[in-house]
Amino acid sequence: MTYQIVVVDDELPALGEMEDLLKEEVLAGEVVLFSHAEHALEWVLRHEPDIVLLDIQMPGINGLAFAERLLDAKSMIEVVFVTAYNQYALQAFELSAVDYILKPVKPERLSRTLQRIHSRRLGQMRPDHHKLNPNVADAHITMDIENQQAKAIPSIFSLGRLKIEAPSGLLKWRTVKVEELFAYLLLKGSASLDQIINDIFPNSDPNKAKAYVHTCVYQIRRAVVEVSLQTYIHVTYTDRMYKLILSDIWHDRELFMNEKIESSDIKALEEMSSLYRGDWCEGLDGMWMTTHREEIRDRYLWLLEDMVDLNQKQGEYRKALASIRKLMKLDPWNEHYASLMTELYVENGEKTRAKHFVQEYQDQYERELGESLSEGWYQRIHTIFEDEVASTQE
Repeated sequence: MTYQIVVVDDELPALGEMEDLLKEEVLAGEVVLFSHAEHALEWVLRHEPDIVLLDIQMPGINGLAFAERLLDAKSMIEVVFVTAYNQYALQAFELSAVDYILKPVKPERLSRTLQRIHSRRLGQMRPDHHKLNPNVADAHITMDIENQQAKAIPSIFSLGRLKIEAPSGLLKWRTVKVEELFAYLLLKGSASLDQIINDIFPNSDPNKAKAYVHTCVYQIRRAVVEVSLQTYIHVTYTDRMYKLILSDIWHDRELFMNEKIESSDIKALEEMSSLYRGDWCEGLDGMWMTTHREEIRDRYLWLLEDMVDLNQKQGEYRKALASIRKLMKLDPWNEHYASLMTELYVENGEKTRAKHFVQEYQDQYERELGESLSEGWYQRIHTIFEDEVASTQE
């Protein structure tokens, strides 16, 4: 038994990635992709598929409104939210969604959701798998939130949300400014009071700003002690400089930025790129962070580009496609990435899909940027398809 599945996501790379995952699922039958929510809703109401995998943040009608209108009319359709944001979980389940999966989607997580739907439809679902009511006090929502086990060595994760893990648990930030000051010292190592005020409290009264800094430093020290990390993390004040001292603590950014790897070592490239969970200290918005974020992102792009190149040369087109999708998520209007994705689809024997991607990319580019793609890009696409025809005829 298989199910007709509709995937709705305004990001083309995300659509392609989900299609690839569903190809490996025994319960997935026909898969229909939509990058326009309104078009998708019209089609779904008319054709009544079994399952809809739905992004939340989309232009026009968002995922929550989409699901509300759909389930009001067709309550038997199974709706699963697939999103990068966890703050909509309760709203999603209040709409009677079957599940809520966080991006990036792991194959085993998607399999679990499809099996849950299958089991429920067959009427053989175990009691502990029944959909839970989020309003009940002991309700538990199953989501792909990273839940790493405590490590013997404390760890700092700053590629993505800033997170510090101790054997006793996670360090908790009292305020966003406390977190930002820690990130600032994590990057700078040391800074004067005037530097900190200028970068973190630029619009505050100088006297109040000094008090803010002292309070934030106190809160950092207190948070460190609460998880027994004072032997690993110290904030000192000497010679009119605040200084962050780290001892025997693992830090993902340090490894990511400083580890030397060969561009021909695909395993090392994959392991290094897996450290990148998002922008450095994601969620903080200080202007002082921009340059370092760009440096880290550039290194990640370089890693992915090398992975695409190596996998393409080795004929590992599926792996190359997975990396080029990640590149396009970061730089969606990069013409080189778009032409390379087209080329990889063709080399993987997916000419129809390549043509569909080209049309969707062209439409979205013109709609979002208000201009046409370059003549060079069209020539490159034309050459890709011509070369494919020529190789077929040989």
